[in-house]
Amino acid sequence: MRRYYYKFMPINKKTIKNLSNNQIWFSSPLKFNDPYDFLAPYDDTFTDEGFRQKVPLQSGYTHEQYEQMLQFYKQNPKEFKYWSEEGLRRYLAKVKVACFCEEKTEILMWSHYSDYHRGICLKFDSSLDKHFFYEEDWENHKMIIKKVKYPKDFEKLWILSANDSDFEKQAFTKYHKWKYEKEYRIISAVDAIKFNKKCLVEVILAVNVIRINKKK
Repeated sequence: MRRYYYKFMPINKKTIKNLSNNQIWFSSPLKFNDPYDFLAPYDDTFTDEGFRQKVPLQSGYTHEQYEQMLQFYKQNPKEFKYWSEEGLRRYLAKVKVACFCEEKTEILMWSHYSDYHRGICLKFDSSLDKHFFYEEDWENHKMIIKKVKYPKDFEKLWILSANDSDFEKQAFTKYHKWKYEKEYRIISAVDAIKFNKKCLVEVILAVNVIRINKKK
């Protein structure tokens, strides 16, 4: 298990509030700077058998209604794609993510996530809060921290896949050009989760914070 994780942040009211409350903020993937994040390539074709396997009959629907839906989507593939993508957007609106990384020295991380070198980088010692980093928390629907993968070629997922394996492929896979981030993620269903304040072992100031203070 990795011991140290880093998190780049701007200096603003939200950051100060979260640090004062010993909590990590979890963001919506719909607001990420990569518009393709959490959106693995999808295969929206299907056979009757494949549809029945992936979209089982739900309670409240008759077999006749189910077959009518199947035939409608087969005859109207654009409608099928639209409603599938709309369902995915609604689902992602409920997902929250906290991002960490392996290193504090990557200059692009300071630029992209630390307010153009005017923010901070937090250093966490995961050995001092194994519950937050390495234990699932069902109360907050929190997963353990996992490493992001950066393949050159994405595996296509079927657009209505709803299993854990396909979710993890979405949540922990990014385009390979982002590999310099060396990212790790924790997924939850809430906006903020508290951590043991002892595990925050260092707050590193960006170079422009130091320069501004020197001028003052």
